[in-house]
Amino acid sequence: MAAPPVAAPPAPPAPPTPSTPPPPQPATAPERERKGGRRGLVVLVAALVLVVGVVAGQLVRPVPDPTVKQLIASSHAFPGQAPALPWPTVGQAVVHVEGLGTMGTSGGATSIPTASVAKVMTAYVYLREHPLKQGQPGPVLTVSPQAAAQIPARKKRGESLLGVTANQRLTQRKALEALLVISANDIAHELARWDSGNEQAFVAKMNETAKSLGMTGTRYTDPSGYDSGTVSTAADQVKLLRAAMSIPAFTEIVNNRAYVADDGTPPREGGNFLLGQYGVVGGKTGYTDAAGGNFVFAARKSVGGVNVLLVGAVMGQHSPTAAGAVSAAERLVFAAEAALVPATVAPKGARVARVDDGLGGTTPLRAAAPVTVVGWPGLTVPIAVRGNPPHEARAGKKVGAVKAGAATVPLQLGQKLEKPSVVKRLIRFN
Repeated sequence: MAAPPVAAPPAPPAPPTPSTPPPPQPATAPERERKGGRRGLVVLVAALVLVVGVVAGQLVRPVPDPTVKQLIASSHAFPGQAPALPWPTVGQAVVHVEGLGTMGTSGGATSIPTASVAKVMTAYVYLREHPLKQGQPGPVLTVSPQAAAQIPARKKRGESLLGVTANQRLTQRKALEALLVISANDIAHELARWDSGNEQAFVAKMNETAKSLGMTGTRYTDPSGYDSGTVSTAADQVKLLRAAMSIPAFTEIVNNRAYVADDGTPPREGGNFLLGQYGVVGGKTGYTDAAGGNFVFAARKSVGGVNVLLVGAVMGQHSPTAAGAVSAAERLVFAAEAALVPATVAPKGARVARVDDGLGGTTPLRAAAPVTVVGWPGLTVPIAVRGNPPHEARAGKKVGAVKAGAATVPLQLGQKLEKPSVVKRLIRFN
């Protein structure tokens, strides 16, 4: 029997044929709507987040600080020529008007002996170290045996004295009255010891104070001015008296015509015979053979409703007493006050400035009184508005002032001051 045929081996499988994926089928309309809706929602949410962030950022940003803007002229010029004052023919003289400047000078600026005008610095230094309340006597001080022992020699030299005795008790006010009204040298030296323990240390304080006040032509060698080595200039003494007149107790004391002791002894007249005339409210005389007659003075005058302070000095007058310097000052005070004139640059209630809130809002500022400038012919006086207004305030509140030379006038809000609105805060660019 024949063998069965052998079957052929199966053919190997054919290698796979690369196939191209079918092209994507276009989305149906519903699918496109769903995808577009999701993208729009994302964009909307992002936009809302951005808007919320911007709004929150604008609202939490601090608003600008309000500022004051001036609306009236920044100066006023008085027409005419500067006044010619009756200056003394010898020595030195200066007249200064507080808030306006020096009206004039004569005689140069050579340092010359001050005589008892030095006692203004003695009082100024002592009052700065030991303040005295207005109208109060102050502490009681005891005179040293050293001061009493020096009295005979001082009398022999012809010094002006209170005539202290050992262990005598004086209030601070009475001591300063004796110093400034009757020009007591013994008190000047005793004040130096009361303050610093010795005269040298006190004189050092006087010189340090002079330097701080810009008194470049001044040197003190003693607290009374009897020593001719104590020298200054009229201009320097005006600087000092201006500073001293800012101390209420000093202004009270130099406005006394006489020294009245606590022990019932007769009053002793001071040398400032101008007190009460031409508005003179204080001063200090001085005389030595080396210095001649010296006088520093302060006067007040109302000009157009503005209270003006004049401060002056006359030094180096050829006279046997200080009276020559006082008489020269009398002529100067009269002429200087006559030269002062007022000019009203804005009436009461005038809109002289405004408050800017920094975001476009403004609030008017009105003068609480007439803005009156005082000056003399040929002078230009600066006018400046200043203030630090709050963000909110009621109408009529005083939030600034206008400074016009010697005058300062408060400024009031013409309407309610409000913070910038929410809308302004949202649309701000600064």
